[in-house]
Amino acid sequence: MTKHIAAAALFLVAAGTGMAMADDDCHVPMNQWQPREAVEKMAETRGWQVSRIKIDDGCYQVRGLDETGQAFKAKIDPETLSVVNMKRKDRHDDDDRPRERRQSSGPGASGPSDTLPANKLFETGKPPKSVVK
Repeated sequence: MTKHIAAAALFLVAAGTGMAMADDDCHVPMNQWQPREAVEKMAETRGWQVSRIKIDDGCYQVRGLDETGQAFKAKIDPETLSVVNMKRKDRHDDDDRPRERRQSSGPGASGPSDTLPANKLFETGKPPKSVVK
């Protein structure tokens, strides 16, 4: 019984900590918000090309391309216009191949059949050896 109570208490403490860390919402009264034009100006000074500005979780949410041309999504505090959270999209997110293959495939890259590991499992012309217990 004591183990169950201790486990439940530990779970609740861990869940509460995770929720507190994951809070990237903005809690600013509407009368303290800066206008949308101020968000556009802030983005312009950072070198961002904005494709969309909307409101999400009490924050401004900006989508577009950053100064390097990489796609991003950022949550902006509506009062201070500081970045609360920013996510950049990997340029290879649409690629279905595993990351290792993506990096090694290219001109001059060796394919998987060029070299095999030096062990007896891959002896040429013989089926793989395996032991099942």
